[in-house]
Amino acid sequence: MRRRQDEKTGSRIRPRRLSRLLAGLLILLALTAQSVQAAEVLPAVTYQPPMQAEVSASSAIVLDTARMRRLYAKNADGRLAIPAASKMMTALLACERLPLDTQVTISSVAAQEAKREATGDGLELKTGDKYPLEYLLLRLVFYDSNAAALAIAEQISGVEANFVDLMNSKAASLELSGTVFVNSTGNLVYEDGPIDPGDRSDQSDNIAVDPLPRQYSTVSDLARLTAFAMNNQKFADIVRKDSEYLLLDGKTLVPMRNRLQSVWRMSENRITGAFYSERRERGYSVAIGRINDFSVIMVTANGNPGKRSTDLLALTAAIANNYVQEALVTAGEVFSGYREETVDGEPFGLVFRRTVLYIRPIDDAFLMQEVQYRSYGPHHRPIESTMTIGQVVFQLKDGTVIAVDVGPDRQILSSITVLNQLLASLQNNPNLFYVIMACGSLLVLVMAIHVFERLSRLIRLLRLIRLERRARRI
Repeated sequence: MRRRQDEKTGSRIRPRRLSRLLAGLLILLALTAQSVQAAEVLPAVTYQPPMQAEVSASSAIVLDTARMRRLYAKNADGRLAIPAASKMMTALLACERLPLDTQVTISSVAAQEAKREATGDGLELKTGDKYPLEYLLLRLVFYDSNAAALAIAEQISGVEANFVDLMNSKAASLELSGTVFVNSTGNLVYEDGPIDPGDRSDQSDNIAVDPLPRQYSTVSDLARLTAFAMNNQKFADIVRKDSEYLLLDGKTLVPMRNRLQSVWRMSENRITGAFYSERRERGYSVAIGRINDFSVIMVTANGNPGKRSTDLLALTAAIANNYVQEALVTAGEVFSGYREETVDGEPFGLVFRRTVLYIRPIDDAFLMQEVQYRSYGPHHRPIESTMTIGQVVFQLKDGTVIAVDVGPDRQILSSITVLNQLLASLQNNPNLFYVIMACGSLLVLVMAIHVFERLSRLIRLLRLIRLERRARRI
C-alpha cells in the first residue's frame, strides 16, 4: 500500500521536474538567442592600448599624425566649449586666404575688444591702425587675442557673421561632425547668450562645464583640424614659434613670446609648437611634437590653468614611455604568405616594394594574426621587377588597416620571341647560364689566339717584304 502511494507520488513529481527542466532550457535558449542577436547588432569595440597619464583636463587626446591613430584618449568625443577650436580655425582660414604681409585695418569692434586684453608685446590696437597679418596671427597664437581674431575675420569677410559661415563650411569639409562655430574669438556662447570674458562669478565653474553650449567642439575634432592645418606652411611656421621679434613700420621693435614657451625646453624639444587658450578659469591647449621619431598632436580641454604645461608634459612622457616606432616591413623583404603566377603558368614569389613604419605599444606587436593579400592579376608577360603586383593588408588591433605594395621577386620576360624564351630559360636555370658563359669565354679565348697568330704571320710577312725591297735597291 505504501509502495503504491510512493509510486503515485513519484509519478506526480516527475512531470513537474520535467516541465521545470523544459522551462529552464527554453529560457536558456532565449537568452542565448538574445546574446547572439546583440552580438550581431552591437558594433565592435575599438581596442585602445592602456596608457596612464595624469592630466587635470576633463578631455584629452594624442594623435599619431602619420595615420591619425589615437594613442591616448580621455573623453575625446565629448562636446565642450573649446575656445582654442575657434582660434585654430581663424588662423587656418587667414593663412589659406591672405599673404602674411597683408595690412589689416583695426575696426572699432576689434579695438574695443583689445581694451579688454593684456598681451605681452605691450601694443594697444586702436581704431584705424594697420598691422601686418603676421603680427596679428602671432598675437592670436601667443596671447589668445580676441582682438586679433576679430580683425582677421573682418579683413576676410567684412563682418564676423560672414566669417563664421566660412568657419562652419570649412569644418563640414573636414568632416568635423562634433564642431559648431558661433564666433571667431572662441568666447563661450550658451543658450542664454554669450558670456562676458571678464565675468568671474561664482557660477563660472558650473557654466564652463555645461554640456550643451551653442558653440562647441571635441578634442578629437580639434586634433584633426590641427593635423590638417599643419599642412599649410604659413600656419605651421606660426605655431612652431616660441618667440619672435617683429619690426613694425620699420621703426618699432615688438618682442613677442608664446605663453607656453617653457614647454619647448621642459619637454627637451619633443614639443615643437603650442597654443594656449583660457576661459572662465579653465585651460585649453594644443601642442605638436615629435616623440620617439614620430609626430604627434596633443589636445587638452577644460583643464586647470595652473597645470597647462604639466598636462602636456605628462602626455609627452607617457607617449615616450609607452610607444615605439619600428618597421612593419622592409623594402626587398620576401612575403612568403602567397605566390603568384603568370597567365601561362610561370610561378614567381613576392617581395615588399618599400619600407613601411608603424607605431605600436612597447610591449605589444599590436598586429592581428590574419594577413590578407589582394592580387592585381591576371599577370601577363613581360613582368618587370619594378611593377606592383598586389597589396598585403595588415590590420592593427585598434582597427587601423595598413596596405603595403608588393612586386615580383624576379623579372619575367616576354615569351614572344625565341631570344626572350632563351633569356627566360637562362634566368630560370643558373647552371645552364654558367655553362654557356664558360663556353663563350673559351670560344673568345680560341678566337683571340687565332687572331694573334694571324697578326704574327702578317708582321713577319711585312718584314720580309721590307728586306726584299732593300736588297733590290742595293
